[in-house]
Amino acid sequence: MRRCVILISGLVQGVGFRPFLYNLAREKGLTGWVRNNFAGVELEIQGKQKVVAVFIAELRLKAPSTAVIDEITVTDIPLIKESGFTILESEPGRLAGSPLPDQGICDACISEFHDPEDRRYQYPFNGCTICGPRFTIIEGLPFDRERTSMNEFILCPYCFQEYLSPDNRRFHAQTVTCPECGPQFWFTTPDGKELRVEPGQTAREVLKTGGIIAIKGIGGYHLACDAFNDESVSRIRRLKGRDNRAFAVMFKDMALIKENCQVSALEEGILTAFSRPIVLLKQEIDSQLAKSVNPNLREIGAFLPYSGIHLSLFDERLTALVMTSGNRSEEPLIIDDRAALKILGPMVDGFLGHNRRILWRCDDSVVRVQKNNVIGIRRSRGYVPSPVKVNQKLTPLLACGAGQKNTFALTKGKMIYMSQHQGDLDNLASFTAYKENIEYFKNLLDCKPQWAVHDLHPDYPSTVYAVQSGLKTIGVQHHLAHLAGAIAVHSITGPVIGVIFDGSGYGADYRIWGGEFFAGEGCMWQRVGHLKYYPLPGGEAAIKEPWRMGAVYLRNSSLHGPVEEWLHRFNLTHKWEQLCTAIKMGINSPETSSMGRLFDGIAALLGGNIEVSYEGEAAIWLENQADPSAKGIYDYRIDSQDGVFQIDPRDIAIQVFRDRDLIDVGAISMKFHRTVAAFITEMVTKIQAVSDIRQVVLSGGVFQNRLLLDLTWDSLTKKGFQVFVPEIVPVNDGGISLGQAWLGDLMIERGVTDVFGGSR
Repeated sequence: MRRCVILISGLVQGVGFRPFLYNLAREKGLTGWVRNNFAGVELEIQGKQKVVAVFIAELRLKAPSTAVIDEITVTDIPLIKESGFTILESEPGRLAGSPLPDQGICDACISEFHDPEDRRYQYPFNGCTICGPRFTIIEGLPFDRERTSMNEFILCPYCFQEYLSPDNRRFHAQTVTCPECGPQFWFTTPDGKELRVEPGQTAREVLKTGGIIAIKGIGGYHLACDAFNDESVSRIRRLKGRDNRAFAVMFKDMALIKENCQVSALEEGILTAFSRPIVLLKQEIDSQLAKSVNPNLREIGAFLPYSGIHLSLFDERLTALVMTSGNRSEEPLIIDDRAALKILGPMVDGFLGHNRRILWRCDDSVVRVQKNNVIGIRRSRGYVPSPVKVNQKLTPLLACGAGQKNTFALTKGKMIYMSQHQGDLDNLASFTAYKENIEYFKNLLDCKPQWAVHDLHPDYPSTVYAVQSGLKTIGVQHHLAHLAGAIAVHSITGPVIGVIFDGSGYGADYRIWGGEFFAGEGCMWQRVGHLKYYPLPGGEAAIKEPWRMGAVYLRNSSLHGPVEEWLHRFNLTHKWEQLCTAIKMGINSPETSSMGRLFDGIAALLGGNIEVSYEGEAAIWLENQADPSAKGIYDYRIDSQDGVFQIDPRDIAIQVFRDRDLIDVGAISMKFHRTVAAFITEMVTKIQAVSDIRQVVLSGGVFQNRLLLDLTWDSLTKKGFQVFVPEIVPVNDGGISLGQAWLGDLMIERGVTDVFGGSR
């Protein structure tokens, strides 16, 4: 006979692990007990030695599909006299595992939702042991009903019997509910007056007649309209104050997605996974979606209904909805009902709501598939708060993240817990929510950081927060944080070449970096290459007006006459003369090596927008112009100065400008993309020749460009390099906090404050 105590850590609470262990133990004839506790799940098991060994083996092999086991420890203890196997009340305390992310509705619950004979027919809060909200309704750990917003709903006798029945899939499901005892659905007028109607049907009728409704979902409110109605989509864009960025579209089912988008097997698997993210897909040419869903773009952000709330919105005639976050643009997602009425009421024709409180705002996650890798764009619902596990035990710290697309992170043991998407912190409401969420996260995860790791930019709100936090502080350079995030998520060992391209980041030389090549490992790095510095005319205004960078690359070139004509055509001559004077005097014209600004400038020279509504719009336009059949590249030159390689963007910009009257924009765009991939490959090859490094990380917001990433990845692979790109974790600034946590911990541990060791 043998008795042992087993501790299981990881994503093991809220996935039906205790019911699974209960049934497995009874099947094997073993005695003991199981409960949630500080380690995740704890159990004692007793029986014949061989049977106990089989139980332990099957524990891992047959665990619930949504569980993620990090560690299992088994310790033998003395035998006792007992009979049966029981589920004990949870033991509250500190956390070694993680609370579970929200889980999309499972197939069994979907079947019940559509079955007129089922007592949960058309019930929008249908869920079971393996599906439904988790993170967004949790108040504390362990994950039990009394520590969630479901605690306000007392189980009816029928649900209680399901909860107690070992053979029922709702056995010990903490979110079990039904129309008799659970949250209730309603439809109200824009001013909040509840109507005595069937909520889902009324919402569908409003949507089918071109209306806009606000929907209270899992992690916050959405604004929704018929995705095939161009007038409705344009109206929602105007009322929300939304720029030209594409809207996400929720489709009724996978068949509808395939009618409108190209979907690979891997993409279909991600769309139907429990995380249910938005997946960026190539749109079919004959798709009838409203043009204003994704103006002049080739991709659609598609996703499937992930709760009964969303299933309620579709029928035979209503098959695709624009689903955009319920807020004013740039402000946090709304989760409070009163705030929704005040802010969203003037925008909508009705509210589809319910009386279950949302405790954590959580935007929809966004990913894309490339080279059979899942690349993160926004990490939120369905993924948060799942941790990233690293190889070293970490200093307790708070990584404060970037200024835009912010996430923050907390460390505990070998885990880095990244927050959900926080948005752009320059907005006061977003910064206020950011500060509140840090405190909530610390309490939920029982993390007590000793350090605050921040970006080097002194004016980022996240940096200001770190400095004022009362914690010890250490700064991590922006682009090294991008690089370190990829190292952390892939557990890369040994030296690495990092190619980090983005719009801007504060450099160690106090200039604006963004087209960077690094080499090193751990917390010892060299900046071994970059784009040549050029002035950023008017500072941040150049981001909104890409023509400024186009003009600055051609300034003092042999193309003076044609450039003057180009400026005159857009009535920019006088403005450019003023900017040139400011550049000469060093007024508001910091130097930048940004690759993002190079893409902006090239787009402006080729006829893209003179002004853009959001950062990256010009580069997205440029990518969408590219003709994949076009061949050739532009000439470029790699120089070496003080052992650092440099590429001069002017050489490329001049050739692009000359080509405008010779070949079409699609061919020029393709040549430009091929050129960038070519000089990346040559630069990396030169670095490898003097360092013998063959591991390459590609990261930074510019690599959201699918075409550039494909070209670069292929080119480097053909040269024998092993290429890494952040997976699940955002390749843009949303991944900065992970890199700050990983590299900041090493710097603290080793007493390093200057990772460049004097090298710039």
